[in-house]
Amino acid sequence: MNGAERRTGAKIACVGVSALIAGQLFMPAASLAAETADKDTATNDAAAVAAPAAQATPAAETAPAASAAPAPAAPAASAPASNSASADQQAASQQAQPAAPAAMANDAAAADQNAATGQNGNADNAAASANGAIQTRGVTDVVGEGGVKINTTVVDHYTDCALPGNITLAKGQSYTFDFPDVEGGIPETPLSGIVETKYYRADAASGALVEVLDASMSDVSAHFEPIGNHMRLTLTFTGGTASGQYQLTRNDDLLVASTLTFTGADYEGDNIIAGDPDDIFNAYKPGGSVVINETRDNYYLRYNINSEITLVSAEKKALESLNVDNVKTDYAPGEAPRATATIPAVDADKYEIAYECWEEMDGSDPRELTPVAFWYSDPGKYAPGMKKITQFEEGKFYMYSVELRLKDGNTLADDCNVNVNGQWASNTIKTVEGVFVPNAANMLCEQPIVEWQAIDLIEINGVTTTFKAGDKPVFTASTPEGSNAIFQCEYWTGSDGSEVNSVEFWDQNITNHIDAFKPGVTYRYGVYLKPARGFYFAPDAKLMINGAACGYKVGEASEIDPESGMIQTLWLSTDLAFTPEGAAPGPQPQPSDNNSGATKAEDPAKPATAKAAANKPATGNLAATGDDAALMAAALGIAGATAATAVAAARRRNH
Repeated sequence: MNGAERRTGAKIACVGVSALIAGQLFMPAASLAAETADKDTATNDAAAVAAPAAQATPAAETAPAASAAPAPAAPAASAPASNSASADQQAASQQAQPAAPAAMANDAAAADQNAATGQNGNADNAAASANGAIQTRGVTDVVGEGGVKINTTVVDHYTDCALPGNITLAKGQSYTFDFPDVEGGIPETPLSGIVETKYYRADAASGALVEVLDASMSDVSAHFEPIGNHMRLTLTFTGGTASGQYQLTRNDDLLVASTLTFTGADYEGDNIIAGDPDDIFNAYKPGGSVVINETRDNYYLRYNINSEITLVSAEKKALESLNVDNVKTDYAPGEAPRATATIPAVDADKYEIAYECWEEMDGSDPRELTPVAFWYSDPGKYAPGMKKITQFEEGKFYMYSVELRLKDGNTLADDCNVNVNGQWASNTIKTVEGVFVPNAANMLCEQPIVEWQAIDLIEINGVTTTFKAGDKPVFTASTPEGSNAIFQCEYWTGSDGSEVNSVEFWDQNITNHIDAFKPGVTYRYGVYLKPARGFYFAPDAKLMINGAACGYKVGEASEIDPESGMIQTLWLSTDLAFTPEGAAPGPQPQPSDNNSGATKAEDPAKPATAKAAANKPATGNLAATGDDAALMAAALGIAGATAATAVAAARRRNH
């Protein structure tokens, strides 16, 4: 359209110039013809002049002269002057009439002036005035084989519009995204079609948002509108029951604005008027033309949208469980701390790791742990003058903490729990943005184990086995000095389902407690052991109690590596048992027929306390040494107790 307007305007200008020239030539001739109508010679001359003059006058705002239709026949020379003038006007109104040569028009005007000389002074003055009015300056007119040519260079400009790869929309909520500024800007009155609202239906079969025409059929609306010099997209989950992930795609170009710039004109041939009005006669010679040069800049939006839209139709529920995985807690001396924690993929849109922290604890007194150096994954958490942990040191105790930050408006339930590496963290503190988990894990830095060694013999000494009905349980057992089997606790279980444990941590949770041994009830002895660092219990290890071999069964709470078969913790239900009868003393341990080692089958009568311990992930490591650290665990907080057991275990292992 812009090109057509430019071409039409140029040709209208040419037609206007031709009309002006023809009019100036025609007016004196018509006047002379009217005044000398009674003279045949003058009449004939005037009619001869009027006809070509009228033919040389194209109509303004019509089709180009080059495509004009033939002109009607000129009136006869003997026609009356008035009729001749009327015919001249009719001929001048025809838009498709070819222009007569300029020389013919001027020759007719000269002849008309000569014929009227001396007869009418007014006519002489009019003719002279008409010739003097042609003052063309810089006018280009091309006739015949010449013309005006338009040379348009089109330059396209594109602004890419893309969305983030993943977007979550909750029911009734909107998501707004601003695309980059459009090159060249957006006009104040933008082109029609820029402001759009598209409607999409969530199609479960294809997993995509499919465009629909009716808003009532849609689940998601997408509104595009200009804001300043950029476009803004507003996505709205309008309703419905759709939920899940759907692909939204749009790939097309949209014209925003178009500008036309004149860059110059070229003149082809030697017959173009370029200033001197006397050259008007050369303008009608074929061969000359004008080339108008222009540049049209088109500005487009290039939509390249390919995003995954997650629709959440139901209201969000408060989170009841948070999980942190892959926390590294086995650093060797000399290693530097690293941020290793991850969030399960299924929860990645709900919360994230805000930062991780390691603290070096002064364990000289386990009852008063004090942090002396720190490492943060977020450098902004360091305080001025704070000592930093650059690498872990052998023999030092370290505590790990982590803070989680909620995402997308999620909240925490009042009883929300946090699990780190699959272990329940008993101490959590809610923050403005999420939850802080202090002492989520801990580590005593030691050299890595090069070769694991098996424990083939387990010795338990000092077990009190002489009881009569009415006696209270007494616990006196221990392992020999330097043993690689670390004693944890001992316990008795009765055939009536009663239990008693030597460590308060487990004993306090027993409901059917053995306060005194009862007659007629059979009681079986059990023991819980852990191996020293670098050791494991062999599956066929022999058990000696008070110097006598004793058979046993491995309880299901024991930790056994499924690949290697190495036993890492050992709950034993032994064959040592007695049944009080009146005041009769209990039996002494007798050699068992199962001297070769452990029975592979599960022990159906294993202590309920052991099972309870297995079901409490955060506390299974509190009583880990068999010395005063186990009792200290119940009195101290989680951090102090854990540190106490770890430090005490390290001391015992350094034998």
